[in-house]
Amino acid sequence: MVCSLPDDMPFFLTVKTGPSLTEAAMGRLAQGTKVLAEGGYEKIFKQTFEALPDEQLIVCYACYLSTSAGPVMGVLYISTAKIAFCSDNPLSYKAGNKTEWSYYKVKAIHFLCTI
Repeated sequence: MVCSLPDDMPFFLTVKTGPSLTEAAMGRLAQGTKVLAEGGYEKIFKQTFEALPDEQLIVCYACYLSTSAGPVMGVLYISTAKIAFCSDNPLSYKAGNKTEWSYYKVKAIHFLCTI
């Protein structure tokens, strides 16, 4: 399993879609700290997306998902059964008169690939 950026990718391309270079770089450092504290990308993936018993994480990428509200920083996971994205931080939304917070998650299931 690989959870990193390609070695030949220039650094500026890895952070250029962020609100600013400094903010994007700090976000990547914060994400790395979170991944270490929570036991690695595979553990986070299995807990977040309820992986099947025989499902394996193939690769994951730190990226931004483009939404109508702007870019959302997170991780794109590709496994033997699905493609999924989860934001690094919870996002706020209105539920009636209250402001709620939730991670932005997207998944496409029944994705088949071979290892």
